[in-house]
Amino acid sequence: MGNGTYTIQALLAELGISARTWRHWIRQKLVPRPIGRGRGARYDSRHLTRGRAVLALKRRGTSLQRIRGRLASLSEPEVAALVPPQPRPTTPEGLPLPPPPPTYPYVTWEIVHLMDGLALMVNPNRGELVRRIADDIFRHYGAVGTTG
Repeated sequence: MGNGTYTIQALLAELGISARTWRHWIRQKLVPRPIGRGRGARYDSRHLTRGRAVLALKRRGTSLQRIRGRLASLSEPEVAALVPPQPRPTTPEGLPLPPPPPTYPYVTWEIVHLMDGLALMVNPNRGELVRRIADDIFRHYGAVGTTG
């Protein structure tokens, strides 16, 4: 789901429908065609919102023909208003699930407060030399920060 887009597999998993159903909805002009073609085809939040709106209207017993007519006359915010709020997943104890781990490269930094308005960021993965230098800086400037 990089760059705010979804693969077909991710989109179908979000909606809980089959690829056959999704293709039928595209042919029926209930949802827009994908961005791109073939394996590179992507879907964005507009596709997901329209898919959720179709599902919500179907659950109310609306025919696909009526859904197409209704969605054709609505703006994107009006379509989004048709979608019921998505419940947040929780643990068995009822607590919200933690966010998934990031898929982008990241580094955890240590932030060393030297004095009011001055901090040092240290990458602890860069070895003992970097940590010793950071410790020397802290001893020097940290003392400045404690004297008023």
